[in-house]
Amino acid sequence: MPIDLASFLHHTPESEKTTVYVHLDEDEIAAYDALLIAQTRFRKLYITLEPRRRYLVHTQHPDEEEVEIDFLQDYEEVEALLEDAGLDGIHDGEQGILYHNLLYLLMNP
Repeated sequence: MPIDLASFLHHTPESEKTTVYVHLDEDEIAAYDALLIAQTRFRKLYITLEPRRRYLVHTQHPDEEEVEIDFLQDYEEVEALLEDAGLDGIHDGEQGILYHNLLYLLMNP
């Protein structure tokens, strides 16, 4: 039984979600909610909640102020980031894999 998205997002901490803006054409921009599913010391992996899942990485190096944002096209990069996050340990508020967000995605394809 799917979990209601609005309820889930309402109870999700702000630090574990973001909004992704995608240019559909020159005049149209679509906004999609995204959940944080993995985090290492310098990178955060988000997955959009639209029917076509997109993988988005926020990277912030300690010596840089700006966050670099990239869509991942290669699933091997997604796997590598999940592995790195898993090696950092279960999410403790700072790093690791966020299992509750992954569970939501599995239950609501």
